[in-house]
Amino acid sequence: MPTAPIYIGGVRGALERNVMRYYLAVDAHLASLAVPPEQQLDKRIQTWFDSSERYARQLHEMDRAQYLAMKKDEYERQQARLE
Repeated sequence: MPTAPIYIGGVRGALERNVMRYYLAVDAHLASLAVPPEQQLDKRIQTWFDSSERYARQLHEMDRAQYLAMKKDEYERQQARLE
């Protein structure tokens, strides 16, 4: 008989969630390498969000449209600083 998952809170829970976010980011980055360079940013962002939603109870913070807009704005700000 399957048992119910045990969710960890506090500092350990925050650490585990951050580790998972970084793992998903690395995985999304590697997945994006299969598409042309001009499509890689969108692929990374969408792949990360889709992957994080598999663990929505632990990682969900905002809806898809908000997340995609935030990440694109963040990227544009970073690029502007490099110019």
